[in-house]
Amino acid sequence: MKLAAFATAAFLALVSWAGTQASFAAGGRNLTTVNGDVKASAGETYDTLSAVNGAVLVSRGATVDTVRTVNGEVTVESESKVGNASTVNGEIEIAGNATVSGNASTVNGSVKIAQRTQVGGDVSTVSGEIELAGAEVAGVVSTVNGDIDLSDGAHVRGGIVVKKPNSDNWMKKDHEDPVKVHICGTCVVDGDLRFERAAELRVDSGARIGKVIGDNVKRL
Repeated sequence: MKLAAFATAAFLALVSWAGTQASFAAGGRNLTTVNGDVKASAGETYDTLSAVNGAVLVSRGATVDTVRTVNGEVTVESESKVGNASTVNGEIEIAGNATVSGNASTVNGSVKIAQRTQVGGDVSTVSGEIELAGAEVAGVVSTVNGDIDLSDGAHVRGGIVVKKPNSDNWMKKDHEDPVKVHICGTCVVDGDLRFERAAELRVDSGARIGKVIGDNVKRL
């Protein structure tokens, strides 16, 4: 129920300023749509790319301050620069050598970030996996009901949080299974690893991590 309410509110908010099926600000710096995909051309600069029902693509080398959709994927190609990237129902995939100065977040979907990409804020999902393959995250990596995998020398400076679901969470049954967190041997987590629900933690030899906090953590 909370997810439905959140998605509905986000839909109405986006519709209120989307106006037409597709609209451009002066100079073509904004691109918004209700039903359809949105694409930033390679090497171009935009303020906002947004959709309600559709995917958003940031092509190679483009610069975009805000990238968002409600129902759709967000894809950021290599050498691109993004402020914040978000979706409600969809995956976020960020290629290598990209930069996200803010946050990368989704509610229902996975987050995949490739090598040499830097995220200045947080990476989060409620239900979906988080995969950091050689990426660097300055903030916190958090989830409620999704596994976390750090590989290829990934570096998380702000720590990891596996959050406790709300008692009336719409997927309460799924939360009976422990969340699996894997830290590779060349990976680093500077902050604490905080577990508010049952989880399995596997830390490979050579990895450097902060303090592990939580009563329901099984070390593998």
